[in-house]
Amino acid sequence: MPERVRFSPAPTGDLHLGGARTALLNHLIAAAGGDFVIRIEDTDAVRSDSGREAGLLRDLAWLGLRWSEGPDVGGPFGPYRQSERTALYAAALDRLVTAGRVYRCFCGLADLGTGRGDDSAEGRPPRYRGGCRSIGAEDSLDRAGAGEAYAWRFAVDPEREWVVDDAVHGPVRFSAADIGDFLIARSDGTALYDLACAVDDDAMRITLVVRGDDHLPNTPRQLMLHEALGATPPRYAHVPLVLGSDGRPLAKSRGAESVASLREQGFLPAAVVNHLALLGWSDPYGREVLGADDLVEAFDLARVSPAPPVHDPARLRWLNKRHMGLLTPDQRIALVAEHAPPLPCADPLAVAEALADEVEVAGDVRRLVAGIAEALGPDEEAVAALSAPGAQRALEVALEAVRAPGGTGDLRDALKAAGLPIREALPAVRAALTGRAHGLPATTLLAFLGPAEAASRLELALRA
Repeated sequence: MPERVRFSPAPTGDLHLGGARTALLNHLIAAAGGDFVIRIEDTDAVRSDSGREAGLLRDLAWLGLRWSEGPDVGGPFGPYRQSERTALYAAALDRLVTAGRVYRCFCGLADLGTGRGDDSAEGRPPRYRGGCRSIGAEDSLDRAGAGEAYAWRFAVDPEREWVVDDAVHGPVRFSAADIGDFLIARSDGTALYDLACAVDDDAMRITLVVRGDDHLPNTPRQLMLHEALGATPPRYAHVPLVLGSDGRPLAKSRGAESVASLREQGFLPAAVVNHLALLGWSDPYGREVLGADDLVEAFDLARVSPAPPVHDPARLRWLNKRHMGLLTPDQRIALVAEHAPPLPCADPLAVAEALADEVEVAGDVRRLVAGIAEALGPDEEAVAALSAPGAQRALEVALEAVRAPGGTGDLRDALKAAGLPIREALPAVRAALTGRAHGLPATTLLAFLGPAEAASRLELALRA
């Protein structure tokens, strides 16, 4: 059956690779004929930023993801920002209050800390011990009326066991006694995460929730709320979080690489999507380079591994090189030209034509031409190259070549004719021209600089 899935980012930072992967999985599932919903979780007024929302949507669109409902396109189950759905949450809270499923909690931080040491000693997650559950309804109302601060807690049946039949991890069992009564709303009726999530998934008719497995502990609480509200819960698939090279999950708070950053570096969206899809999922045909249509055709949630995948930047670069190879020559040149810095001696298109087949990522052109626009001071390797035996003679031969009729001449032939070893001579010439012993071929550099500028830099190096 076609699925209704959703991606629910909080507009508190840039979209990083872990979040983008979750969005991609939802997109691929919906592409089989279902609906992909974008729902913005912006109930945290302090941290949420409307500008971030626009950035999130821009990044998702750049990746080629398409959604049928969301804050920008509307839809039959809107609004699609949680900050605009407060009336729904308030109505759900009223129903829970009327049914006696929630109670006011007046506990302060000191009270909440009571018993946490015992939980830790018993090897269980910290839980609320129900200190306010026994307060009578009249007393609770009087204390609230007197201005005492409180929040609403859901009264958990401690005898129940909840089973999340997860599409990735299989059946996962939770004892309600280990969960404890949990907060669902502030005193003003503002919904907290679990209540807002449960209400929205029901109201938007979400059939399958695909999200990171850091949300797995939330799921039994949301199942309780669905039941208490008389709603049918969606099915769940909790995918393992993507790990960084340090073995910890990618996170905005630790500077995880953002989609916007990859775009700025010149990565192709097709390569990024290809990389994200292969994080914890394998193609049934064993392919590594897959386009958007290939992924839609081959994707099956059952092939997502319960083991956490590791983001490998080198693999992403390799995939990007493969996807650049799928572009036409003109497309490659145009892409590299977008990222080529302005040079006084060669226009970006000329640079792109020379380097389009050399770069793994279009933005690499900036590094490759570093030192061309203006000579850099020599780094340690460049100093060594300029101090090598024969370096001085190599610079003299290069200077003669650029002064020869035709501008730059054939540098390699000139160096060989002078009896100079190419492996030592070329780094010295490159160091004189750019301040770096490694980089673009010296003949390419000479072409970019032109005879006059090349001669000036070689003369300066000879006088040093």
